[in-house]
Amino acid sequence: MELARQIEDIIMNEIRPMTRVDGGDIVFEGFEDNTIILGAHGDCAACQCCDPELNHWIKERVSKRFGTEFKVKINKHIPYYAR
Repeated sequence: MELARQIEDIIMNEIRPMTRVDGGDIVFEGFEDNTIILGAHGDCAACQCCDPELNHWIKERVSKRFGTEFKVKINKHIPYYAR
C-alpha cells in the first residue's frame, strides 16, 4: 500500500493542481493490478484530450518516477450539463 500512497501523493500534489488551472480536476480513486485509477471531473471529464494526452502524460510522469511501467484508467464523471 505504500506505493499506492506515493502515487496518490504525486497525483494530488503535482498533477491535480495543473489540471485545476484549466477548470478541470483529477482525483486519485485507487490503485490495483499496476493500474492507476483516476476520476476526471469538471472540464477534464468533458475534454477530448483527457483520454490520449492526459492519460499518456500521467503514465509517463509516474512511471518515470518509479522506474516501472504503469497503466492509467480515467473514469470520466461528466457533469449533466456537458452531456
